[in-house]
Amino acid sequence: MLSPTSPSLERHALTVRGVVQGVGFRPHVARVAAAYGVTGWCGNDDESVFIEAQATRGALGAFIAAVRADAPALAVVDDVEVRAVATIPDESGFRIVPSRRAEGARTLIPADAGLCDDCRRELHDPTDRRYRYPFITCTNCGPRLSIIRDLPYDRPLTTMSVFPMCDACRAEYDDPLDRRFHAQPISCWECGPTLRYDEDAEPDAAATGLDAIDAARELVRSGGILAVKGLGGYTLMCDARDEHAVSRLRERKHRPDKPFAVMAGSVALAAQLIDLDPRAGRELAGPARPIVIAGQAAASDLAPSVAPGLDRVGVMLASAAVHELLLGDGDVWVATSGNVSGDPLFFDDDEARAGLAGIADAFVSNDRRIHVPVEDSVVLADPDRDELVPLRRSRGYAPLPVRLASGAGAVLAVGGELKSTFALTRDGMAFLSPHIGDMGSLACQRAFERSVAQLAALHRREPDLLVADRHPDYATTRWAERHAEARGIPLLQVQHHHAHALSLVAEHQAGGEPVVVATFDGTGFGDDGTSWGGEFLALDARPLRWERAAHLRPFRLPGGDSATRNPWKTAVAVLADWGIDDTGLPCLDAAPPAELAVVRSQLAAGIACPTTSSVGRLFDAVASLLGVRHRVTYEAQAAMELEAAASACRHGGHGAAPDVTPETLVRELADRLRAGDAVACLARRFHDGIAMWTAQTLAHVAAARGARLVGLSGGTWQNLALRTAVRATLTALQVPVLVHERVPAGDGGLSLGQAWAGTLLLERGEDAHVSRDSGSHPATVG
Repeated sequence: MLSPTSPSLERHALTVRGVVQGVGFRPHVARVAAAYGVTGWCGNDDESVFIEAQATRGALGAFIAAVRADAPALAVVDDVEVRAVATIPDESGFRIVPSRRAEGARTLIPADAGLCDDCRRELHDPTDRRYRYPFITCTNCGPRLSIIRDLPYDRPLTTMSVFPMCDACRAEYDDPLDRRFHAQPISCWECGPTLRYDEDAEPDAAATGLDAIDAARELVRSGGILAVKGLGGYTLMCDARDEHAVSRLRERKHRPDKPFAVMAGSVALAAQLIDLDPRAGRELAGPARPIVIAGQAAASDLAPSVAPGLDRVGVMLASAAVHELLLGDGDVWVATSGNVSGDPLFFDDDEARAGLAGIADAFVSNDRRIHVPVEDSVVLADPDRDELVPLRRSRGYAPLPVRLASGAGAVLAVGGELKSTFALTRDGMAFLSPHIGDMGSLACQRAFERSVAQLAALHRREPDLLVADRHPDYATTRWAERHAEARGIPLLQVQHHHAHALSLVAEHQAGGEPVVVATFDGTGFGDDGTSWGGEFLALDARPLRWERAAHLRPFRLPGGDSATRNPWKTAVAVLADWGIDDTGLPCLDAAPPAELAVVRSQLAAGIACPTTSSVGRLFDAVASLLGVRHRVTYEAQAAMELEAAASACRHGGHGAAPDVTPETLVRELADRLRAGDAVACLARRFHDGIAMWTAQTLAHVAAARGARLVGLSGGTWQNLALRTAVRATLTALQVPVLVHERVPAGDGGLSLGQAWAGTLLLERGEDAHVSRDSGSHPATVG
C-alpha cells in the first residue's frame, strides 16, 4: 500500500501499432514493466498490441518511452496511442493476457530475418541443445513471410504446421519471458525439419543433418557448384576465390558478364573484400541481411570473374543458419539466385531439381516448405554520405508497408516490366511485394499472378482500382486489362515517369506542394509516342497534375531493342542526330562493316529508328564512343562500366561550365578523345557535365514554377557518381533535393508511385480528368 506521502498512481491504456506481432513484442513489454515497477497487462489483437500500465507518473513515462525506443529488432512501431484510464487498487504484477480478435482487422506481416546474435551463439555452443542445428530461430530472427500461409501469424497457418513441437520446444513457446515465446518457426533436432544433401535424385544417395553440411563443404572445396535452399528460395554457390569454379557457373547459367554477389563467412572477412563504412557494416549484419555493394578493397582476393569490368562487388553475410554452418569464418562463396537466367527464383524442391539440374552439381535442401519466395535485397553503399541506396527491396524489407500521407480504398498497382514488384494498399499503407523479376518470361508472369493472389488473400482485400503502366505491350499492363475486364474493376494507367516521380514524393510524404523531379532511366512509354527517359517533370501540389517541363534532346535507336543490346549503334545515332563528327571514334571501329552500313541506311531513311530522350541510352552511347563497352549481355552493363571507368580518374579538374548541354558535352568528348585524352578522365568529365546540366535544369524549372523541392527518380539514379555530383551542385545552389531512401529509384519502386496515384484518384476523382491545356499530362482512367 502507498503511504500518505507516496506519489499517487496513474494508469494508461496504450495501443501500439505496426509490426508488433510475431517479433517478441509482448515479452519485451513485460520485461520493461518489470524494470520500472509497472503493473498491468498486455496482449495482441488483430492489428496492435494493447497495454494497460499502472505506476507513478515518472515510472509510466519511462516505461512508455522504453517500450518504443528499445523495441525488439524485428519490430516496427508506427504509432503509440496513449489515454488515461481509471486505476485498479491493490494491483500487483504484470501479465500477458490472451489475444483477442477483431472482425475484419488484419495484422501487419513480419519480414524474414537473418540469424540473430543470440541464436548464433547457441548454434556454436557445444553445450546448447541446438548446437549446429540448421533451423535454429527465435522471436528475433528466422523465416516469417516466406512460411506464412494465412493470417493471423500463428503456427497452424504456417508451413511449420507439419512439425509438431517436442515437449522442450513447447515449454519455451509457452513461456512469456522466454526468447522463443510464440516463435512460430521454433523447432530443434527432435522435432524440426531435416536437412538433406544429394548429388542426384536417388533417395539412397542422400546425406542428412550434419553429414549433409560436411558433404556440401567438401563439394565446394573441390570446385563444385551447390544449390542451397535458404529462407526464401534456392541460391547457387561455389568458391568465390576459385576462378575455374566461377567460370563454370557462368558458363552453365549462361551469364557471361553480369556480376555475382558473394557471401562472406564473417564481417571481418567482408571488410577485407569491400570498403565497408560504418552504416553499410551495420546493415550488412542487420536482420535484413541484404547484399551490400561497395568498392572492392585493396586486399580483395576474389576471382576476376566474380565482377568483370567493375570496381564494385556485392557482399552479404549468412541469411540462414544453414549458410552459417556451410561457410567458415574465412570462406567466401559466390551466392547468386537459384534460377535460370531471366526466370524467377526456384523455391519448390521438385522444380528446383529439374530446373537447376544442369547447373548445380549437388543440392542442399530441407522439408520445410516455402510458401512465398523471397529474393535477396540489394543496397548500394554511398561512403561519402554514409547512406545506403536501395536497389532491390525484398527479403528483410518486404512486405513491410510504406505509409502514405493519404489513402482511400484498396488499390492494386502492378508495376512495370523489369525488376517487377506490385503494391497493394489498405488503411493508408502501401504493401510492396518482394522482387519478382523481369516479366518477359512466362515463368515470371506466373510467379507474378501467384504472388498477387497470395498477398491479396493475406490482406483479405479485393482491389477497388487497378493501376498499370501506359505501355501497351507490358505483360503487367495486359494482365491488368484482362483482370479489370473480368472482375469489373476500373483501371487507371499512369505514365511511366510520372509514376517514378510519384514514388519519390510518396516515399517522402511530400505531396501538397509543387515538386520538380528529374526522372532518368533506360526507357518508358512517352505520351507523345516516343520512348522517354530524360525527363524533368513538374508535379503540381495536386500530384496527379503534371507537366513535362524539359527533357534531353531526342535521338534515334537504330533497330530499337537491337540498339539497346549494341551501344555502338546508339553511339552512331547520337553522333548523327546531334551533328557531331564521328571520325576515328572507337564506336565505328567496333562496328562490323556490314552492320554499320545497315545502321547508316536506317538513319538516312528513318526506317526502324524509334526516337528516345533516354539518359540511360545516352550513357550507353558514351560508353561505346569512349571504347568502354560496345555490346552488352545484361541491363545497364555499359553504364556501370562507364561509371567504373570514371572512378579510375584520381584527380579533379573535370567540372563543367554552368551552360553545358549534353550535345556540347558529347562533342567535346569526341574531340578530346581524338586528341589523346585519357578515357578515365573523359568518363569523369561526362558524369560531371551531365550532373551540372541536370542540377541547373532542375533549379531553373523549380524557380519558374515556384517549387521549393526537387527530386531524383528512375533507374539512372542508381549511378552513384552521377547522383553524388548532382546533389553536391544542388546543395551549393541551396535547392533541397529528395532522393530514394526506402524504395528503389528504378522500376522496383514504380508500383509505389502507381499505388499512390490510385489512392489519390479514389480520393479526388476529378483529378483524373484534367484538361491537357497548357501542356499538362493528366493520369487517364478507363
